[in-house]
Amino acid sequence: MDPEKRNVDADADADVSPQTSASKIIDRSLLSRKELRILIVAIMVQAFIRSFEVNLMYSTIGYVSALFQASSIANILPIILEIISAALVPFYIKISDVIGRSQAMTIAAFMYLAGYCVEGTSNSFLQLALGQIVYGIGSTGLMTLAQVLIADVTSLLNRGIFFAAWGMPSTVNVFIANALLDPLTIAPGANWRNIYAIIGSLALGGFIILLTPLWHYQLATEKRSASKGQRTERRSVAWLFSEFDAIGALLITMALSLTLLPIILARSYEDNWRSPKILGMFFAGVVSWVLLVVWEVKFSTRPIMPMRIWANRTSFGALAVGFFLVLMNALNYNYLSLYLVVSRDLSYGEAYLLERGYQVIYPICELLTGFLMKRYKICRPFIWIGLAIHALGLGLQIPARRPSSSDAFVVIAQIIAGGGAGMANNASLVAVTASVVKDDIATAIGVVHILSSFAYAFGSGLAGGVWTQYLPTRLAKHITGPYDERLAMNDPLEYIKKLEPITKSQLVEAYADSQMLMLILAIAMSVPVCVSTLFMRPIDMSKDEVQRQTQDETEADIEVK
Repeated sequence: MDPEKRNVDADADADVSPQTSASKIIDRSLLSRKELRILIVAIMVQAFIRSFEVNLMYSTIGYVSALFQASSIANILPIILEIISAALVPFYIKISDVIGRSQAMTIAAFMYLAGYCVEGTSNSFLQLALGQIVYGIGSTGLMTLAQVLIADVTSLLNRGIFFAAWGMPSTVNVFIANALLDPLTIAPGANWRNIYAIIGSLALGGFIILLTPLWHYQLATEKRSASKGQRTERRSVAWLFSEFDAIGALLITMALSLTLLPIILARSYEDNWRSPKILGMFFAGVVSWVLLVVWEVKFSTRPIMPMRIWANRTSFGALAVGFFLVLMNALNYNYLSLYLVVSRDLSYGEAYLLERGYQVIYPICELLTGFLMKRYKICRPFIWIGLAIHALGLGLQIPARRPSSSDAFVVIAQIIAGGGAGMANNASLVAVTASVVKDDIATAIGVVHILSSFAYAFGSGLAGGVWTQYLPTRLAKHITGPYDERLAMNDPLEYIKKLEPITKSQLVEAYADSQMLMLILAIAMSVPVCVSTLFMRPIDMSKDEVQRQTQDETEADIEVK
C-alpha cells in the first residue's frame, strides 16, 4: 500500500500517482551488489572523517569559550545546534524524498562547510555562536540523511550493525583528536584557528567521497525507473513548504529558543529571573509550546511527527528510549570537562581524554548489539539490558566524581554507563525502523532526530540552569574569602588556577555539588524510560518490511480506532 493512501488527508491521492511516479528513495533492489558495496564504503569513509573532525572541533569549544571568557554560557552552543536540528530534520526528510537524497545531502554539505569557515574566523563568542548556527544547519542534514541512506540500502537484520558502524570511528578518533588538542591550542606558538582549517579540509574531502557515488547511483536508479515507464513528479515550492509544515517548524524553533535560552542567560542580567526581558522570553516560549500543540493537532495536514507512528506502541516505547538517553546524556555531561579541569588540575586535552570512556565504549556496544540482534533476531531484550546497565553506570558516577576519587574510577563508571546506553540506543533505533513500513522509515528516523534534538536541548538547558543558577549559591556557601563570581564560573584557564589553595578547594567543592545535582536529576529519568518500554511488542527481525507491512498496518489501524 502506498504511504500517501494511508494518510488521513484525502488530498494526497490527488497529488501522487503511485502507478506512474518514480520514487526518489534509493531502492537497493535496483542496485547491483558492487554498487551497494561502493555506496556503503563511501558512507563509512564519511563516517570516519566526520568522527575525527567533530571530535577535534567539540574538544576545542571549551578552550575557545574560555578564551572569550564565556565558559558558563558555552552550553548555549549545543542548545543552538539542537534547536536548529529539531526544526530542520523534517525539512531534510521531505526534500530528500521529493528532490532526492543526493540533492539534500549537497545542501547539507554546503552549510556544514560554511559554518566551519565562520567559526574558524571568530573574534568573539557571538561570532562563534553564529558559526554554530550555520554549521548546525548542515550537520543536521548530514546526520539525518546518513541514517536514512543506511536504512535505504540495508536489510533489517543488518541495519543495527551498520547503524553502529557509523559511530564506530569514534573509538579511534577520540584518541587521535585528543593527541592533537593540546599541541594545537596551548603549545607555544599554537593557534586554535588552525584546527578549523584542518577539519574544514577534511570535511570537504569526506563530502566529495560520499556525494560522488551517491549522485551517480541516484541518477542511475532514476533512469532504471524511467525505463519501466515511471516518471518523476515535479512539485512547486509552495507544495514543498506545505508538506514540510513550515509553521510547525517555526513554532518548534520559537518554543525551544524562548524557553531554554533564558534558563542559561538569566544570570547574566542584573535582575536575574526578575528581569522583564528574561520573563518575557520564557513566557513567550510557553505560549509557543501551546500554539505548537494546537497547530499540530488541529490544523497541520502534514504534522512533523505523524500520529501513525505515535499510535504504534512499539514505536512509541522505542522513541521514548532514545529521547531519555539523550536527555540524561545532555544533563549529565555538558560541564564535565570544565569540572575535571578545575577539580583535578588538568588541561582540556587531559580532561577530554578522561571523560571519553563513555564515547569509546558506546559504539563498541552498539556494534556488539547489532551482531547479537542479527544472531537472535530480537531487539526488545537488549533495550531492557542496556537500560539496566546504564542506570548502574550513572549510580557509580556519584562517588566517582568526588574530587578525591581516582581517575580510574571515573573511567570505569563512564564505561559502564556508555556500554548500557550504546546497547539500548541501537536496539531502540532498530525497533523504530522495524515497527513501520518501508516508506515510513525516513519519517520515523526524522522523528528520532527531532526527539533527540528536543532531549538534548532540554537536557542542556537544565544543565545550564544548574550551572548558572545553582552553582553561584554553592560558591557563596563554600568560599569563605573574597572571590570574583563571574571569573570563578568562566575563567578556569587563568583566574581559578591562580587562587589560593584553600579558596580553590572550596571552589571545587561548590563545583562538585553542582555535578551531584545534575547526576541525581539524570538518574531520576531512568524511571519513566523503563516504564515506557513495558508496552512494546516483540519484533521478529527475520521478516523484512515487505513481509510485515500488512500486519503492521492492521495493528496500527486498530490502535488508532
